[in-house]
Amino acid sequence: MKKSIILTGLIMLCGCAVGPNYHAPKNDVADTWSSTTDVASTDAPLIQWWEVFKDPLLSKYIGLAAEHNYDVLTATSNILQARALRQIAASSFFPIIGADVNATKTYFSKNGPIFAIGPSTGSVPGTVSPATGLPFAAQVPQIQPLYNALFDASWEIDLFGKTRRTVEAADAVIGRTIENRNDTLLSVMAEIALNYMELRSFQKKSQLIGENIQILEKKAVLIHKQFETGYASRLEDENIQATLASERALLPDILAQIHQRIYAISVLVGSVPETLVEELLPVQPLPIAPETVAVGLRSDLLRRRPDIRRVERDLAAATAQEGVAVASFFPTITLLGDGGFQSLNIKNLFSLPSRTWAVGGDINMPVFEGGRLMGNLKAKRAETAAIAHTYQQTVLNALEETESALVAFSQDLKTSQESKRQPIEIKTSLL
Repeated sequence: MKKSIILTGLIMLCGCAVGPNYHAPKNDVADTWSSTTDVASTDAPLIQWWEVFKDPLLSKYIGLAAEHNYDVLTATSNILQARALRQIAASSFFPIIGADVNATKTYFSKNGPIFAIGPSTGSVPGTVSPATGLPFAAQVPQIQPLYNALFDASWEIDLFGKTRRTVEAADAVIGRTIENRNDTLLSVMAEIALNYMELRSFQKKSQLIGENIQILEKKAVLIHKQFETGYASRLEDENIQATLASERALLPDILAQIHQRIYAISVLVGSVPETLVEELLPVQPLPIAPETVAVGLRSDLLRRRPDIRRVERDLAAATAQEGVAVASFFPTITLLGDGGFQSLNIKNLFSLPSRTWAVGGDINMPVFEGGRLMGNLKAKRAETAAIAHTYQQTVLNALEETESALVAFSQDLKTSQESKRQPIEIKTSLL
């Protein structure tokens, strides 16, 4: 009965964990956006947002990047590492069991205690066998073998939750690495989309400049003939030649920009820079952006952005590590045991008389460590507070970035619509 009560008490205590419990931070964020809403809808954002451009090549490169971009692959490996470290942390819940099989042969000194001659009650006790009355020297060989086949076990009881807090921290780190991969992938996708849009934009500029050069060349020939016949001045002839030279000077930089964007996309999909030159060099139209963008509710931004979720997981891990620091002040209780077989003769090593065992326990409690434990706890608390501040700043940055992006998108859309209403034909102006 007494043993059952003790066992029940230990089990109940094992359900306790010292230190602070983690609670996700609360943020009072309104549902609506403060900036203009004529270009933004509260519909949930598309997961595959690049599909709105309806460009097969863009979708293809984003898919390749998700599988082959080395930054994304590195982030994926970090997830696997975090899961393995969590497995290591969780192993402390279980006992450690080992096996040891060994054989030794010992040569005993004749001047040692085993071969000392004297009465059993003399200055060297036990030199005479109580069973036979004969000296041990007459019964124990000087060279003696010993065979062991033993198991040993130890189990640290997680009485104050140190292991549980460590596993909590490991779980949070896994979440952090997952969100870091999501953030990395999102950044890579955005870089591909940006470079692709700029590529098509530069190609369109190159095409327009080429057409302008053809027009200017024809006009230059005409003015030069007029100059030769006296119908145009030298100044007009020189001006058209200067304009033609200026237009031609724009092409090298535009072509360099085109190749730079192609190289960037190639590297982002995990290939050498020249891989996509042949595929991307032909001119294609610039993908058309939608006039409205689904941004969802303002309050949902905190759950969608990987950078916010990543810092939130950092905060959870720091809180758990603070609990580990608190648990370090409490004693550790370890159950110990070993058993197996031991014999001087290998033939009867596994017989019943060769059995041996031992059980015990160990209680280890810090008494004085010069302030190390308290310093560690203070450091963990400060780290938790710092990450909490970082979380709040990350939320503010995310709100500011999104609001600014919505305003910029709205103004760019208005500019584009105005340009369509009042087209300016470069060709006409040059004729």
